[in-house]
Amino acid sequence: MSPARTSSGLPVTAYLVLGVLAANDEQLTAGEIKTRAELSVGHFYWSPSVSHVRRELNRLLARGMVGEIGAQSGKRAITLYETTDAGLDALRRWVQHFPGQDRVVIKHPVILKTWLARGQDPEHVIDTLERHLEATRSRLDEALWSRQRSRELGIVDDPEQRFSFAVLDYAIRGLYAEISNIEQLRDEIAAGTTRDPAKRARRPKGQIRRRVRVDS
Repeated sequence: MSPARTSSGLPVTAYLVLGVLAANDEQLTAGEIKTRAELSVGHFYWSPSVSHVRRELNRLLARGMVGEIGAQSGKRAITLYETTDAGLDALRRWVQHFPGQDRVVIKHPVILKTWLARGQDPEHVIDTLERHLEATRSRLDEALWSRQRSRELGIVDDPEQRFSFAVLDYAIRGLYAEISNIEQLRDEIAAGTTRDPAKRARRPKGQIRRRVRVDS
């Protein structure tokens, strides 16, 4: 993914990294930032790799928007990052700019490949959708775990986190909806094949007995 640039010249991913650091006012390593992103913005936007996180941290360091602190983890030296006042101010300004004319673009490679699969074996398409369902269910489990863990830590009681958890609930609803939609798509493609969902029902077919009309 090529991150879009903002009016400040920074990519959106830089603000994503800054926001993860600011969310709980923590000092985090690059790897911890990636993990936090997976369990938060990763449910509705994107989770960058550790190398990408480091690249954005270097940009933010050069602008004085984050600071770095040397620390020890056992016998290993580590680098922790934290937001600066300048970084927090820049993040607030960026968040407050809500361009209302942004076009909503949903990129769904599995749906695109399904649309392009004309003439292919339906079994192959069904298998692809099944794998996507498995991955989506895994993402849903992670989102539910994240919400539960936040409750255990008392983070959900922080009024400043209200919007964050409202968005997390939005992402959870979206994952439930994605599972439902993909299951229906899979069943529609499977119609008439050996995996036709109608064949899953094992019931006697019965018959229609119409009432005999007697003319008076």
